[in-house]
Amino acid sequence: MANADDHWPETLNRVAAILDFQLTGEKIGANTTKPSFRMCAFAPSDLSAFPALVATAVHAGLEVDRLISLPGPGAFDAQARKVRQALAEALNTEAPGGARSPFVTGYKTAYRVELARVIWKAIADAPVRRLEDLARARLV
Repeated sequence: MANADDHWPETLNRVAAILDFQLTGEKIGANTTKPSFRMCAFAPSDLSAFPALVATAVHAGLEVDRLISLPGPGAFDAQARKVRQALAEALNTEAPGGARSPFVTGYKTAYRVELARVIWKAIADAPVRRLEDLARARLV
């Protein structure tokens, strides 16, 4: 028998696929010869074409990415943090303005899978309410 929440894992995979990642201008560390920059997630600026709950899930995904990126021993999800860090390192080693590396494409795919998993883990007990809570934290 089907559960009312059976669609969420696939929906969250699609939400994670909407997100993209870029380096910010904020440097990490003191290395001046080859500086590393922070990475952030972003979504298309116009989410009005999406159903309201999907747009909410996109904002929740951005918030979960922010939580994963926070430093410290009590990381939001250590496994996802490692995959995110690998993506950030791959983006930092790419030549600026050059063609997209297949490594970056692979790391993005791996991180999107992890991101969808972590979002589902965070909302599984009450998907709609938890998504709204995460999105509200992002929009405030």
